[in-house]
Amino acid sequence: MQAIIKKYSAVLKINWIQALEYRANAVVGVFAILSGLFIEYQIWSLIFESQSLTSVNGFEFRELMIFIFLSIIVGQLKSSWHTSGEMIEGIRTGDINKFLIRPISYFWYHFMMFIGVNSLYYTVYSSLLVALIIIFPGSIFPEIINIFGFILALLISIFLSYSIYYIMICCAFWFGEVRSIVVAYNLTMLVLSGQYIPIRLFPESIIEFLEITPFIYLVDFPVSIATGRMPTDMWLINFIFSIGWCIIMWMIGILVYNRGIKNYEAYGS
Repeated sequence: MQAIIKKYSAVLKINWIQALEYRANAVVGVFAILSGLFIEYQIWSLIFESQSLTSVNGFEFRELMIFIFLSIIVGQLKSSWHTSGEMIEGIRTGDINKFLIRPISYFWYHFMMFIGVNSLYYTVYSSLLVALIIIFPGSIFPEIINIFGFILALLISIFLSYSIYYIMICCAFWFGEVRSIVVAYNLTMLVLSGQYIPIRLFPESIIEFLEITPFIYLVDFPVSIATGRMPTDMWLINFIFSIGWCIIMWMIGILVYNRGIKNYEAYGS
């Protein structure tokens, strides 16, 4: 066990060092978040003013902006686009061959790589959360337990998101190039995960559908805990379902990988 931990922690450390070499990426990420929030601010301020609204589905204007701000941050943290592109390219070109002859898991290696690449974002975005708490005290984390609940839900979201990406990536064993599938998924999740529009604002029929999918646990679940919009007595059942989805997606990913590796012929090697 110690050897396994040491092996994958080394992968994490290497990618953390590489992330520090490209610190400008974090600045670009912050700009993307703030520009997205600015656009949302303009749209929703116009809606509130034109309709003379004081609240929408229980959201006052400031509460809505804070909820969307957190949703954008969580959406960025769980994104696995960089790692996905490298994995797809590895399957297509035959670079995956080195994983077949070494005692290392393709799944866990790239998961640690994903954490390492995004580690700089975790640090920078945490400072944004601290700034939000200082500027708008009481707007998020109404109690200490909400902080721990948010962190746990965020970790689940990151693992669940990676597991879903992994399933799509393994389709490259049959189709060669699946970036278009990943792009389509990313665009769809901008809406269905609640990253730019809170799921609470969706029609009831769509909410009922999302509640039986893993998508609701990607963004809405951790943000609802952080903002105190989910009662604590609802946490346990949602944590159980979210962990259940993690196990299901992880097992599907392993099955797809094992099936795909049997058909793999290393055309690009």
